[in-house]
Amino acid sequence: MVNFIKVLFGKNTDNKRVLPKVETLKVVVVDFVEYGNYGFAQAMTKLLQKNPSFNVRLFDEPFDKNFLNLQGRNFFDLIDAGNTILQKLNADVIVWGYQENENIRLNFQTANAYSDWDNVSCSVLDSLFVPAEYFEHINFFPEILANLITGIIAASISEQRIDLRHLKQKLLKNVINALSSEGPSDSRNFMFSPYIMNTVGLIYLSFSQQELSQKTFNMTKELFLNALANQKQIMQNVHIGCIYKNLAQLYEVALKQDLGGYWLLFKEAITNYRTAQKYLDHYNYPYDFSQISFKLSQLYFQYWKFTNDVQALRDAVFFLREAEKTYTQITFPELWSKIEGYLGFYLSLLGLFSKSDDISRLAIRSYKNKQQVYRKELYPVMWAKIQENIANVYYNIGKNGRDKKAFAEAIDYYQSALKIYENKKLHQEITIVNNSIDKVMKAWRA
Repeated sequence: MVNFIKVLFGKNTDNKRVLPKVETLKVVVVDFVEYGNYGFAQAMTKLLQKNPSFNVRLFDEPFDKNFLNLQGRNFFDLIDAGNTILQKLNADVIVWGYQENENIRLNFQTANAYSDWDNVSCSVLDSLFVPAEYFEHINFFPEILANLITGIIAASISEQRIDLRHLKQKLLKNVINALSSEGPSDSRNFMFSPYIMNTVGLIYLSFSQQELSQKTFNMTKELFLNALANQKQIMQNVHIGCIYKNLAQLYEVALKQDLGGYWLLFKEAITNYRTAQKYLDHYNYPYDFSQISFKLSQLYFQYWKFTNDVQALRDAVFFLREAEKTYTQITFPELWSKIEGYLGFYLSLLGLFSKSDDISRLAIRSYKNKQQVYRKELYPVMWAKIQENIANVYYNIGKNGRDKKAFAEAIDYYQSALKIYENKKLHQEITIVNNSIDKVMKAWRA
């Protein structure tokens, strides 16, 4: 079983190019949707240009922005338009602006917004509301709000952007230091807005995700809980969903870093993610819903590992299936292949412990789906690892029903993997596969 788990996913062993540290973030401010020609986007551009860590430009080309109300089933349009602009301008972050009554709602988008499933992420739906009047007198823009905008821009950068990680942490640290030094007279009434509290919580969470202290955990939790306690000030239900999602991310980070109260952290992470999905439904907000589904699958799998509760393993499979509905092979081939790999693993375990050959064969199908992306001619070692996984499943099918045909299939798949390992001179993998073949032969003859 240990070897079976070890070879679940192969890792690219090629030497990775060391990326130089980037000293500036490329930020694009898209011309705001506003009631009148006030030039709020131009004012935001000038505000951000004061920060030497930002390389800012205004994008004012005409295009349909009807999707920015966040209320219709057109969120796909927002993401697609944003990704097009990011690619066209080779930018890191987009700042969207939309006037709602006397406020400007700011949203932030990166190319990795919904593809980083292993770290803290900011949703494009996470919103910061700023009184429109502040943009009319940009030289008097409150410094504390300017710091929050800087912080949420930095927090939106994915941990996958290794080249930007140093700059991200530097910006977040500066913002946190500035927030800590603000006196009570500087806080003003808007600091009690649920949107402000959610933003501050995200800034602290993003900065501390690799090293979360109990003190920071408690403070960040209070920020999110206080934001939820002020729901009367929240303008759309989708924003409530974002706060629940961020609260769940906090509990998940605390769980990974073993802050204590293990079972409580599990319960709170799962409960808050599932609550978030009630507001971020699959029909209107599929990316957020499916990203949460993937995180839930991981949590349920961990829960199964510690409890041996088969229902938790079934739940892990269920939520992967939910994620699979949005992250399809055509639109997200790499993420789809990641889902298929986990499905193969979870279904293989479920088939093994429930002694169900039908479930085991579903695992084989998922592994083969993963091979549609990691093809033999392009990723020979990864392809071989998956062949090995499939062989393991066939071995378990054979052992479960004394099925000699399944044993034969297992041998074939092991041997195809072995050829790759021998060609690549991967001695450890060669030893593991030879031992596996011997194990199958013994079971076959028994």
